[in-house]
Amino acid sequence: MTTGSGRMSDEEVSSGSDDDEVNPALVVLTVEEILRKGLLLVNYSRKRIRKAKKKRNLERFRGHYGSDPIVIAQIWEDLQRTLIPEAHLPPDDAKLDRFLMAMHHLKRYPTDLEREPIFDIDCMQGRDWVWFFLEKVQALKAEKIVWPDDLFTDYIWVISVDGTHCWIMEPGHPDWSQDSRYFSHKYGKAGVVYELGIALFTSRLVWMNGPFPAGDSDQHVFKRKGLRNKLQETNKRAIADGGYGGFPTLLSTPNSHDSKEVRRFKSRALKRHEKFNGMTKTFGCLSGRFRHGEKRFKTCFEAVCVICQYQCELENPLYDILIDGLTEDE
Repeated sequence: MTTGSGRMSDEEVSSGSDDDEVNPALVVLTVEEILRKGLLLVNYSRKRIRKAKKKRNLERFRGHYGSDPIVIAQIWEDLQRTLIPEAHLPPDDAKLDRFLMAMHHLKRYPTDLEREPIFDIDCMQGRDWVWFFLEKVQALKAEKIVWPDDLFTDYIWVISVDGTHCWIMEPGHPDWSQDSRYFSHKYGKAGVVYELGIALFTSRLVWMNGPFPAGDSDQHVFKRKGLRNKLQETNKRAIADGGYGGFPTLLSTPNSHDSKEVRRFKSRALKRHEKFNGMTKTFGCLSGRFRHGEKRFKTCFEAVCVICQYQCELENPLYDILIDGLTEDE
């Protein structure tokens, strides 16, 4: 990815690098170009952008698109370079404005009517482009969220695991006004849950499974939905919270028999996991009630997780669990 400090012209960005031998039509943009274009798109004036300090412009950009420009620029480039058919962005569809509009949707979660005046686009067209690009970003999970057997060779305890709940519209039920299977004890409303696994010694999300009705316990999801089998097949183990009791050969949960050192290790692992969960909830589509159906929720949630993985790699890595002095008295 190009990270120079060049500025974009006032004209629409419509062409890419002329010297890219692999794909002459590749639209590669600098971080500064992405920053400027993104701010202009949400109606910041050139004068206001020019007068502000870079730190302020970055805050504005994150407030509308959820990430720093370096993350957005890298995703934009990877969509064009990827060999994953579902994720690959053909040259004719490489429209930066529409891509940024999709990123804005994840962060701000506007209605079609709210989006229309911001991006000056018809409601139907805006909706189509948003889901087109979000499905492309979602498909990058095949590259970004994978179980890295090569990195786990020397370890037995490899991941932390937890379920994260999200609030959704009340699903329909043939007989009752509410479906108890979707009741989320965390929200007191209808919800769904995703099971996430984060590598203990690298800043990577390596397992993502869902969505499931929020009424499914963490134990049920772990036992019935795949991760239990994955750990057994690979002879690996995970750190989990108290909601995962009952699997002592696969999961280690906090208990009164832990030494001080082990308690602190588990605590740091679980708090680190919560930090990643918190990163996903900075996006408006996941922090409040999700208005669309389950298929659209899956698209948004997994696209957000892909973006959070990029954030971990490029701007905000998860902290190390093992640190000097971990076993010393505080």
